[in-house]
Amino acid sequence: MRHQWQWWLVLSWGLCLLGLLGGPPAPVQAASQPRNFVATPLLPKNQLSQKAGYFDLKVTPGQTQSLKLAVTNPGSTTRTLEVMPVNATTSDAGSVVYVPSNRTDPSAQTTFTKMTSGALTIKLAPHQGKTVTFKTKIPAGGFNGQVLGGLFVTDPTATSTKPKSKAQNFRLQNRYAEVTAVALTCHPKQQLHVKLTLAQVKVGLRGTQPMVFAKIRNLTPVLFGQLEIEAQVVSLKTGRVVATEQLKNGSVAPNSWFNYAVPLGTKTLAAGHYQLNLHLTSGKRQWRFKRQFTLSATRTREHNTATKAVHQPRQINWWLWGLLALIVILLLIGGSYWLGRRRNQYGR
Repeated sequence: MRHQWQWWLVLSWGLCLLGLLGGPPAPVQAASQPRNFVATPLLPKNQLSQKAGYFDLKVTPGQTQSLKLAVTNPGSTTRTLEVMPVNATTSDAGSVVYVPSNRTDPSAQTTFTKMTSGALTIKLAPHQGKTVTFKTKIPAGGFNGQVLGGLFVTDPTATSTKPKSKAQNFRLQNRYAEVTAVALTCHPKQQLHVKLTLAQVKVGLRGTQPMVFAKIRNLTPVLFGQLEIEAQVVSLKTGRVVATEQLKNGSVAPNSWFNYAVPLGTKTLAAGHYQLNLHLTSGKRQWRFKRQFTLSATRTREHNTATKAVHQPRQINWWLWGLLALIVILLLIGGSYWLGRRRNQYGR
C-alpha cells in the first residue's frame, strides 16, 4: 500500500537515539504516545540486551528470524493500521531516521527491507490487540557489521498531503506513527574501520537561496554518532573564506548517504571558481575533504538578490520627513502666534 508523504520537514520522533561511537541504537518511539495505537516489541531469546526496548539481535547466517510486534488499539473506534519494514537512513539534517525511504547506499551487502517480508495491514476493534510477525531471512553467507532498520506503524486512513520534493524528511499531518528499531548483527564483537567519502559537490536551491550541497557517503555497515562537521567555502580567486557552516552531534546510519547543505553566506559574491573544505570528526576519527565547484552567473544573481533582500538598508523617505517637519514648524508658528495674541489681549 502506498502513501503520499511530505518529505520537507524533519521527522523528530524518528531520530535514532545514539549509542557511543558505533554502539547499537536506542529504542525509537513517537514524541508522544499515540492515542490510537500502541506498538510493543516481543523480544526473542537471541536478544543481546534484554533492557533494550527494541530488537537488538545476534542472527545466524542462513536462518530465518521472526520479529513479533504487539499492536493494541486502546481507543473506542475501530482502527486500520499498516505495519511496514523500513531501512535506517541518514537525513539531510545529519541524523539517523527510520522512515519509508529509497535512499539505500549501493555499498550495502544487504538491507533490512531486502531480507524482511512485506508490509501488513491489520484491523483492530476498540480495545483489541493483535500480534504481527515479520520473517527476516539472513543470507547464507551472513553479513559484516550491522543491518539497521525498523518496524514502522502508521494509520493509512489519516489525511496527508502530496510531497513537495523527494527529500529525506517528511511531516505527518493528522497522522500517528511509531517506529520500533531493529538492529541485526552476525558478529557482535566485530570492529570495522568507518570509511566516509565525499561523492559530489554541487550548487542548488533550497527555497530561493542557492546553497552548496555535499553528498557524504558512509560505505561501512556501522552506525556512529557524535558527528561534527566544519565547512568552509573559499574563493579561489581571492583565497578569502566567504561562508562557513557547522553541524553538532550528528549521526550516520550504516551504508547511507546524505546531502549536507552549506549556505553561501550573507555577502554578495562574484561568479567563478570556489572550493568547499570539510572537516568531519566523530570521537577520535577524522576525515578531511576538499572539492572545487563553479558558481554560475545565474546562481550568483540568485544569491546576491536573496542577500540584498535580507540586508537591504531601509530607504529614507525624505519627502515624507520633510512634509512632517513642515507641519511641525507650521504648528509651532501657529501656536506661538496664538499664545502671543492671548497675552496681548489679557495684558491690556
